[in-house]
Amino acid sequence: MTIPAVAQAIALFGVVLALAAGFFYFVRNWTSRTDDDRQQASSTLSIFRDVHARGGLSDSEYRTIKSKLAPELGADTTVPNKELDSNSRSNDESQSDPDE
Repeated sequence: MTIPAVAQAIALFGVVLALAAGFFYFVRNWTSRTDDDRQQASSTLSIFRDVHARGGLSDSEYRTIKSKLAPELGADTTVPNKELDSNSRSNDESQSDPDE
């Protein structure tokens, strides 16, 4: 028993339609997820910035974390030397012994 050509065409059309719907569903979910990832990366970077400002991270550790989060942020995340210099000075001052 053979399947008529019209039935085969309808079945093939259904498969193609299902694949196209799956593709569009995947793309839509993937693009909306990037906004959530960007917000989470920004929040994470903010936490690490605070830890760095308090002296919990060295400049190189902070730069490494920032460079790892850069692709998720989708922005230029270079740290100006002036910002690092001011954080280093404030860290040195806060870690010095006040009795000296």
